[in-house]
Amino acid sequence: MRIEWEALAAVCAVSLTVGILLVGVFSLGLVALTRSRETRSAGTGRGGRAAVPARAAAALCFAVCAGLACYGIVLIVSRSR
Repeated sequence: MRIEWEALAAVCAVSLTVGILLVGVFSLGLVALTRSRETRSAGTGRGGRAAVPARAAAALCFAVCAGLACYGIVLIVSRSR
């Protein structure tokens, strides 16, 4: 049995990078969602309209996370065939 160390290192590096990015994007989504709710509950200034960009940013972050997770599942399933 021969181990391809370069390929193993590449897989580990990509997995670590994508994992860190995924956690970071999800965290940004949580921050945006929290700010959206704080803005709506404070009722200062523009009220609900100020919460719309934060809520849109949160939705975008969560959509990116869901997309990356689905893409990972597709990669795993396609390799097992």
